[in-house]
Amino acid sequence: MASITINYQLNPPSDTDKSGLETSRTHTFAIPGAESVNESNPSEWKAYYAALQTAIADARNTVGDELTAWRDRVGKSELGKEPKGKDADDDVDEEGDEEEA
Repeated sequence: MASITINYQLNPPSDTDKSGLETSRTHTFAIPGAESVNESNPSEWKAYYAALQTAIADARNTVGDELTAWRDRVGKSELGKEPKGKDADDDVDEEGDEEEA
């Protein structure tokens, strides 16, 4: 059977709460009727492409939902971290750098 397979392995920061989420997944989405397509019959190709479009949409939605959950989880853990400070060079007053003649 023809199918679309998506496999991913995530490496979230070590301090991320991983409960309820899996760091690696494999999904297979079937494309029904792909093997029986007669190349000389355009109506069968239309059915094949419709099935392919459905399988791609299912794959995008499933993986997208899972990755969005991870993005939200990692994003929340990043909120608690301190923001980076300015460089000391950024605070120098350029007007004081010039010598008067």
